[in-house]
Amino acid sequence: MTEDALAPARLDFLANGGDMGALISSRDWGASALGAPEGWPLALKVTLATMLNSPQPMYVAWGRELHLFFNDAYRPVLGAHAANATGRPFAEVWCEVWADLEPLVKRIHGGEGVSFENMPLTLTRNGHAVATWWSYAISPLRDDSGAVAGMYAISTETTGQVLLAQQVAAEHRQQAFRVELGDALRDASVPSALMSTAAEKLGRHLGVGCVGFAELDAAGDWIRIHQDWTAEGSPSTVGMHRLDSFGPASTAETRAGRTIAVNDIVNDPLTAGAAHQATYEALGVRAFINAPLIRQGRLAVVLFVINPEPRAWTPDEIALVEEVAERTWSYLQRLRAELEVRQSNTTLALRTHELMHTETALRQSQKVEALGKLTGGVAHDLNNLLAVIIYSVELLRHEKLPVDRRGEYLDLIFDTVGRGAKLTSQLLSFARKQPLNPKLFDVDVQVQAVVDLVRPLMGSQVSVHFDPCGQGACFVMADISQFETALVNLAVNARDAMSARGRLTFKAQMVTHIPAGPGRDCQTGDFVAISVADTGVGIAVDKREAVFEPFYTTKEADAGTGLGLSQVLGFAKQSGGNIGLTSELGVGSVFTLYLSRAESPSPAKVVPLAVEPGAHGPGLRVLVVDDNETLAQMTCEVLNSLDYRATWAANAEAALDLLAEGAGRFDLVFSDVQMTGMSGIELGNLVRRLYPGLAFVLTSGYNRVIAAQGRHGFELIQKPYISEALVRVFAKAIAEQTTG
Repeated sequence: MTEDALAPARLDFLANGGDMGALISSRDWGASALGAPEGWPLALKVTLATMLNSPQPMYVAWGRELHLFFNDAYRPVLGAHAANATGRPFAEVWCEVWADLEPLVKRIHGGEGVSFENMPLTLTRNGHAVATWWSYAISPLRDDSGAVAGMYAISTETTGQVLLAQQVAAEHRQQAFRVELGDALRDASVPSALMSTAAEKLGRHLGVGCVGFAELDAAGDWIRIHQDWTAEGSPSTVGMHRLDSFGPASTAETRAGRTIAVNDIVNDPLTAGAAHQATYEALGVRAFINAPLIRQGRLAVVLFVINPEPRAWTPDEIALVEEVAERTWSYLQRLRAELEVRQSNTTLALRTHELMHTETALRQSQKVEALGKLTGGVAHDLNNLLAVIIYSVELLRHEKLPVDRRGEYLDLIFDTVGRGAKLTSQLLSFARKQPLNPKLFDVDVQVQAVVDLVRPLMGSQVSVHFDPCGQGACFVMADISQFETALVNLAVNARDAMSARGRLTFKAQMVTHIPAGPGRDCQTGDFVAISVADTGVGIAVDKREAVFEPFYTTKEADAGTGLGLSQVLGFAKQSGGNIGLTSELGVGSVFTLYLSRAESPSPAKVVPLAVEPGAHGPGLRVLVVDDNETLAQMTCEVLNSLDYRATWAANAEAALDLLAEGAGRFDLVFSDVQMTGMSGIELGNLVRRLYPGLAFVLTSGYNRVIAAQGRHGFELIQKPYISEALVRVFAKAIAEQTTG
């Protein structure tokens, strides 16, 4: 096939070439180096035909001069260069960027294709230099002989995408700056540090020479700059400056609270004038932003940003400076308020410390007074009991005392000792130091037992009634003995309040809360409430808290210890409950004991309330461990009189030695809790581990460990004890050891 056959007829290769195709076709090319289009090389014609019909911006450069041809899509890219650009040498059309393009052209003439993404080029558009970005795919264009005769390119302007990406990156950078600034401002502890931090963060972010805060004096004529941040080589602005020295126009804008952004003080009308420029130049200012803050109608502070060279501030930069000014001022006001509060708190703390010191001294004085009353009351009652014992002993020693009256005084001594034991028990219960022996029991059963007990004590003029909980649902875990004692105390007080005439009502019921009372909030939960109501004289409002104090009583002298209600309160709190009181003068009072409700057990799990002594008494071999020789010897004598065989050990170590010689010599160990050296609890744990078949019983007048932690699984007899108590507890311990 010949070249003539392949070539378009006449200028058909320019057909459908759009405006640029028509322009090429209409131009007289005779005087050009290319000559008439009819004689152009086939490679050029084919390439032009392809380019002119493409919707993608394309250009072709042909020959040694790289004569430029382009399609309609590429024409807008040229801007002002498009006029008379067709056929002109490429270097003339792109003269302003030829230095950037020439190395690429040489590579293409060497037969190498090149491509670039987002290549920056500065173009002149609308008479201004404009930064643009382009993506290119440029290939060598060969003539009919195969030699490189030019180049053709597909080009796309990516300026919009690049600017958008730059904007997104700038926004991310500004957002990161905002977060960093906020964290730094929150960490500032004093105003000077806060303002210094804000200035430095903003200055480094913008890459300027100096940033600071200027505060106006009271008259509004001078500004004071306490501190600023400066980049290396930039002068400081710290000091006093007259506001008018910066020029009347600039000062007026600042006083009005309007932000000023000056790109160059030399040609900006706000800063024109040699005198004013001298002020700026002395401070190293060539471009600046002033962001004033108006508060309560007056100029309060100005955040200024200084650049030592001319700078075209962007709207985003101006907005950021205004934002930093507002945020810093807001944090500054908050910090000043916090410092005022801290100062107030410090003053308050000092005053509070002084008041607490005074209160502590007063409380100590009241404590000493209360302790005096307490010890006085205890001493009074104990001395009365001791007096009875002493007089009885003296009479028993008197040879003139009839024999038939000796039993009378012995019974009196026995009863008096019991009253003393009750007194110490009530004291421990009030102090919540009483060792408790909690058991699971049916409240209805125990209250009924107390009702049966107190009914004869009330007299014929007091009717006693009981409203039970019913359905066997009111079970609690508490010390039965202390529970009964508490109810008896309430019943006796109720009888005295009614002068042995009226109605006494016991009631048990399930409740879901303990009402609020003096010194306590309402407590929710599952409780059993046992109330004792009387129809007596009632209790005045101002006396209702006092009735629970130890030794408080309205009875005549020697008619009571005043410890009954304090025992009830102590037992209730030590058992995890509380007590409530309602009363009306002339109508009566209701005392309500609240205890935590326990789940109802199966009949097989109900703990028996007592163990009857069986055949375990006579001949039982007991090791008595007590470091009080007198008490130990008397205990051994009592046990021997009951046909037990007692052996004494002066301490836990001696007891272990005896057991080591032969544990089978003993059926039971009876040990005091509080002894010199190893305690009774420690001894019991050792015996339990070394001699698991040996019964162990503890005794104590009071021990803080037992009061706080319980009996550690051992039976416990409270001092002072009587022989019947020893027999009962010993029998129970032996029975449990045998069945266990």
